[in-house]
Amino acid sequence: MSTLPPTATLAADQKRAMRQAQSIQDAENHGAIKLVTQDNMGVPNYLIYIYNILDIPHVIEQAPQFAHYPIPACPRGQKFAYNIISAFVNETYFRPGTDEIYYKPVDGRKYATSLLNPSAFPGTNWEGQLYDWPQTDQFGNNKNAIGCFWSLTRPDETDKLDVEIALFRERAEKTMNALIKSAEALAAAGNTGAISPMMHFAMDYLGKTATWHMSLKHMIQCPNCGDTVLEGISYHRNAFGEKCIIDRERYMRSIDRRESAPVEDEEEVVAPAPAKKRKKV
Repeated sequence: MSTLPPTATLAADQKRAMRQAQSIQDAENHGAIKLVTQDNMGVPNYLIYIYNILDIPHVIEQAPQFAHYPIPACPRGQKFAYNIISAFVNETYFRPGTDEIYYKPVDGRKYATSLLNPSAFPGTNWEGQLYDWPQTDQFGNNKNAIGCFWSLTRPDETDKLDVEIALFRERAEKTMNALIKSAEALAAAGNTGAISPMMHFAMDYLGKTATWHMSLKHMIQCPNCGDTVLEGISYHRNAFGEKCIIDRERYMRSIDRRESAPVEDEEEVVAPAPAKKRKKV
């Protein structure tokens, strides 16, 4: 009995493209020289980018072509992270009545759609990712609802990509608000044990607080002023309202990016103002 061979060309292409993808991602997020992906993979000279704009990693299991497909989390202070798939994906078939194998190239956009939202498969329309498809697991299988989307827009096409990111950031906020609403209903019913980590993430993402909310963010002591701050930030405002800079290099980069194009680059953590002393009567 013959053994079904792996899609060797796809696997090799993915490794090569992943190295290119990481280089482009680092360059775009850190303001370095931008790289352009070259057509050296024997396929059309474009890739399909799977973007993620939230700090949530994903691993999607869709065998055999994508048995363990990772989508990296967007690091704090960056606009996006991404993985890639080829423009066409080879599906493997046996010829009827034989052990002979042949391959059928399939539009990679169909696979991208399936990876991010199986309910929308096999669509290839980019705008379809913004549509609320009927499904039973709205906040699980539908990664479009939580900050992931596919695009033919390269990471170095900044203006066009910023428009796409804004659309999916708006959609993510809608999802986060819906999750918080569900969590508040659970808390009101005394069922706080059913509040999911994703609901707590939504609270952190929108900067909200509640008695039932346990923050998933790691707080540390500021090395400068001693205030309690969020780990990984480049600056914050202390109890007196003054700006306290922790990482000057990242802080200066964030200022440069804001001047060129306003984006959500850093979050300020504002400590509560000191209580005013009462005058003696």
